[in-house]
Amino acid sequence: MSNTLTDLSLANLLSQDSTPHTANEELRYGFSIGTLHFVYDASIACELIRAYSIYPVPNTPRWMLGLINLRGGLIPVFNLENYFDFPEQPDTHQLLLVLGKGEKAVAFQLKDYPELLKNLTKLTVLPPLIPKLENYIIGAYQAGNIWLELDKEKFFTMLGDKVCL
Repeated sequence: MSNTLTDLSLANLLSQDSTPHTANEELRYGFSIGTLHFVYDASIACELIRAYSIYPVPNTPRWMLGLINLRGGLIPVFNLENYFDFPEQPDTHQLLLVLGKGEKAVAFQLKDYPELLKNLTKLTVLPPLIPKLENYIIGAYQAGNIWLELDKEKFFTMLGDKVCL
């Protein structure tokens, strides 16, 4: 059974933010995967869903959880904690973050809601990266934590290629 978080969608979270934003201020959301922190532009098409049936695909890596049917479209679902080899944790993933639309849509598990990030400082030099990220980070920011901006299309295309091998 589908349970789309329409009342808690990112657009609604953004509209509930009472702080005025300047036209040139880039709003970004952040989420964590293990000890890694990622950021994405608030204008990217995305959706949070929960309590969704994931249909496993046989003979795929453990980080490829399967597919979901979202409004008639099949979307691959990944567990990025498994991909990045973080220690197994009890299954506390209640959310799926779907990024992109149509054929370019992908989903992955999150433990917590993304957070609106303000006052990010763009870093001029990328921090040291784990090998699995070296070719996929296009920017980094600091606001408390180091927030990495992932080249989503390149990264998830690579994951898809690994699943198909």
